[in-house]
Amino acid sequence: MERDKPTCTSTLLLRHIGMPGTHERSSSRLRDQDFQSLLQSAEQNKIPLLFLRAANCNRNIQPILSHYEDQYKNTLNLITYAADLLDRTKVPYAIFKTLKPFPYVPSDIDILLRSDESLQTVTGTLKNHGCVPLKKDNYGLTMLSPKHKMNIDLTTQIAVSGLVYLNKQLLFDHLCEVQVNGVAVKKPEPEAELLVAAAHSVFKEQTYTLSDYYTFILSTQYWEEATKLAESLCLEYIFDTTLRMTKRVTDTSFGSMNTSMKREGGEGTSGKDFELPKKYDLNSLMVAFLKKMIEDPVSKHSLPIMAQSIYEPAFYKKIVEHATRKTY
Repeated sequence: MERDKPTCTSTLLLRHIGMPGTHERSSSRLRDQDFQSLLQSAEQNKIPLLFLRAANCNRNIQPILSHYEDQYKNTLNLITYAADLLDRTKVPYAIFKTLKPFPYVPSDIDILLRSDESLQTVTGTLKNHGCVPLKKDNYGLTMLSPKHKMNIDLTTQIAVSGLVYLNKQLLFDHLCEVQVNGVAVKKPEPEAELLVAAAHSVFKEQTYTLSDYYTFILSTQYWEEATKLAESLCLEYIFDTTLRMTKRVTDTSFGSMNTSMKREGGEGTSGKDFELPKKYDLNSLMVAFLKKMIEDPVSKHSLPIMAQSIYEPAFYKKIVEHATRKTY
């Protein structure tokens, strides 16, 4: 059956890229004006390289493709550089929110550490190798790698405005090693990484993007395990919220008869297509934060630090930024 013509750019973008295993990417060639609008949407949705690798158009896209390919290569080089240094220090770590099941070009790499002592050790090691401290917060600091012209975020907690929203001890119990350019890199197991992505989307960014979509849709084989793990991390509501959004995007883009989505737990919510990035509604965010603060002892324990943040001007600046920006 022929699909309805999409009214939103992000839906057109999603259909052009396709969904591996069930919906192949579009074979139609893009007009120049369509390419520009789709590239802008891809950049807002944090998937420019994924789009450019799939783009089918008459114009020469090699310069912009090479630009993002170089950024992706640089990101992988920084990951292996940091992992090698961390392994030498013998400090437990996890690179999280950075390696995804598709070519992803982040603005920085994120590294979780167990303790303040580990943070001091790693900071000293990175300094000795030319990295420059930029800014500190309640749980860590950001450093610049001049060699890679990219930031490294070091943290001892996964938090927003002082509120810890993910239990790092449980996360460290669910790590694995992956090979990146021949270097062993420690990261959360796939089901744990899904929960990190869901929590980050809701708590930190409060926005759902196509980067989130492809993170979830390319990992459907881990949904069941992630659902089990979500209970111990007090993230059941969060994971359900992001999966519902994922199913809704699939339904509006490819149709509710998608077999993969039905197999993995329901058809989602059908309806008209909608533009991504999309902010979560206020009611969902309020429920998410309240449930986390009430049900999770780790989050509850961090409330005094969150309360201190309320008296800092940066706290309100972040609120305004989250309320007005279209993406993150």
